[in-house]
Amino acid sequence: MFLAYASTRGWALIDRELYLPTSWIEDPARRADARIGDEATFRTKPALARTMLERAVAAKVPFRAG
Repeated sequence: MFLAYASTRGWALIDRELYLPTSWIEDPARRADARIGDEATFRTKPALARTMLERAVAAKVPFRAG
């Protein structure tokens, strides 16, 4: 998943998070083949989006709501 910043001057991708479905999290062989560590846990897409938005706010990325 990606978080993009957009303005009248253009846009840029400013953050990313890897979404892993439970089938990947629960399959040690698949995770090993993809070099995904044991610390990886399942997180929903909304949870990943919230994490990225929280980082953007903490970094004081300017934004305007709605």
